[in-house]
Amino acid sequence: MCLVFIAFASWAVKTSDLQAPDAWKTVCLANFGTLSAIRYFRRQVGEGWHGS
Repeated sequence: MCLVFIAFASWAVKTSDLQAPDAWKTVCLANFGTLSAIRYFRRQVGEGWHGS
């Protein structure tokens, strides 16, 4: 799941026009989604690692 969000963020940034005035919205959304996915992944790994 984490890799899916990272791939989506990478695709969104590559396909968007970063010279557009509202490009910061795309970058911000991609960064937020990626960081959320990483936090979720770390939480899942932490629960699996300590839960056994």
